[in-house]
Amino acid sequence: MDENLKKRKRCIINKRNIKSCCSVTVREKILLEKSNFETLFTYVSCGGRNDHRLNFSKVFFRESIHLVSSNLFRTLPYSSETANAAAAIQFGESFYIKKNRNINSISFEDPGWPHLELVYRFLLLLLQSPRTDPQLIISFIQPSFILKLLNLFQSGDARERDALVSVLQVIYQKLHVHRRFIRKSVFNVFYCCVNEKHNGIPDLLIFLRSIVEEEEEEYDLGVQEEFKLFLVRGLIPLYKSKWLVLFSSHLNSCIENFVETDCKLADTVIQGMLRHWPITGSSREYFFLEGVEKVLWETKPDDFQHFVIPLFHRIASCLSSPHYKVAEKGLSLFNIHGNIQYLVKQNLDVILPIIFTDLETKARNHWRPEIQKLAHDVGNSLLIIDTELFEVCWMHLK
Repeated sequence: MDENLKKRKRCIINKRNIKSCCSVTVREKILLEKSNFETLFTYVSCGGRNDHRLNFSKVFFRESIHLVSSNLFRTLPYSSETANAAAAIQFGESFYIKKNRNINSISFEDPGWPHLELVYRFLLLLLQSPRTDPQLIISFIQPSFILKLLNLFQSGDARERDALVSVLQVIYQKLHVHRRFIRKSVFNVFYCCVNEKHNGIPDLLIFLRSIVEEEEEEYDLGVQEEFKLFLVRGLIPLYKSKWLVLFSSHLNSCIENFVETDCKLADTVIQGMLRHWPITGSSREYFFLEGVEKVLWETKPDDFQHFVIPLFHRIASCLSSPHYKVAEKGLSLFNIHGNIQYLVKQNLDVILPIIFTDLETKARNHWRPEIQKLAHDVGNSLLIIDTELFEVCWMHLK
């Protein structure tokens, strides 16, 4: 028998089997689920891009989406990450900084994940298959379905959230008609989470970063006004969230991506961060300094002039912070080569008088010997850059 014909016969699934697969419920045993889903995987994966005779029927696609909906959309189980987040508030961010911010070292695992993984895998295969008519996706992936997917980002299982990011990215790529709705819905999640705990913020930040890059590549227009408005109203206010410790690295990377795409946004970002800069609880300043470092990497000299004075007043107070990690992070900004070093050198006549007192009198007498040594090294490097200015600052200090 012809090899191609054999392959086609192996891929054929009768209507009864498809209906059986689409009737899988959460309560069935994993072994049976795997058997049925493997049949579905084979059916969805077979066929070529140009073989339109093998396109999925409307009935099959509708039943498949019903299968996905009945298995994924559920009441989420209690997550131990809630306890982790509560501990972050109770013991302070400094605990997690010392632990290299490995917050999810003991992460929550949904007991139903072996089954859910099969459902997510099937959904991705279905959406990405060349045999799926785009009109079918538009017909059955409605805004209500997208909103239910977004609700699942509250899951405490990081594996499920990773799968959700992949699904949402595919839907965003396929459904141009719903792109604006998806962006608006994602933005609304952030607007509501400044003062509330949400497990999915890091993952939604990853998704947001991907769509910013995608929009920029497709239209080559820089950051759109819609995203700029969200940056001011949705992203920057997250710095004042009491849950910042749980997503600071993702937030900083996402904002860095905005500034990298449009360097003129550096002023907007830094001014916004300065408005939310913590007055009490010095350990939070560590995360702000991380964000400042990422933004300064992409800042142009002309834009730097707009915020250099208020920014370095904040950095100066960090140099003498009793929290040694904050002091270390502040001092390290002066030892970074590249664009940050260039900006400091070009504006040393403004920066040095601002930081001099904290650097020479407080940081050099810090309770931590490592900070004393680092402050000494920074002072020597600034002395080499402009000896005359350094001596003038010494005279004023005395």
